[in-house]
Amino acid sequence: MTAARLEAVIRQRCPVCLQGPMFRSLVDIHEHCPSCGHRFMRESGYFQGAMYVSYALALGTMASLLIGSRRWLGPHIGTTAAYIVAVALQLLLVIPLYRYSRVIWAHVNIGTRA
Repeated sequence: MTAARLEAVIRQRCPVCLQGPMFRSLVDIHEHCPSCGHRFMRESGYFQGAMYVSYALALGTMASLLIGSRRWLGPHIGTTAAYIVAVALQLLLVIPLYRYSRVIWAHVNIGTRA
């Protein structure tokens, strides 16, 4: 992955031109890239594969939050309370993980451009 593509993923930009924003609001994706016109929604169910990306991202963040909270918060507030904090933090990450899973999926599938 090139530095430009990695930056485009981080900034949630178009997988073709790497410039246009993919999202028009918090959860709505533009139909077409505002910069190059690339159609983001290829067909019905195109972003279904993003569920796998989302699952991997959520699994990684949840594991990190659980381990970290148990290690650093557990001795001070107890394991149960530390886990509750970890779950609350994970819930705050739902929208960012949703967005990044779709962006990553679009960049992985760049070869499907029509």
